[in-house]
Amino acid sequence: MQTNIITPVTKTVPQIGSDRGFYSMKEVCKLTGFSRTHIYRLEAAGHFPRRRKLGLAKIGFVRVEVDDWLKNRPFANLRSEDDM
Repeated sequence: MQTNIITPVTKTVPQIGSDRGFYSMKEVCKLTGFSRTHIYRLEAAGHFPRRRKLGLAKIGFVRVEVDDWLKNRPFANLRSEDDM
């Protein structure tokens, strides 16, 4: 008798430090949790690495720049209930 094992489907998130030199917009959105619009706003304000043109209709973000941004971005200090 054969049993069928069902494995859950999970979304794949790009791994920081992988070999490819560029992240796509879709990968950047997955890594950051931000929408495309928010990425564009951060980029325009100078708070996120700039996109690079890779071809006629293709852009990418330099992997090292995005990885550094992710590692060095400030986090909000969340107050615990004891502090209130």
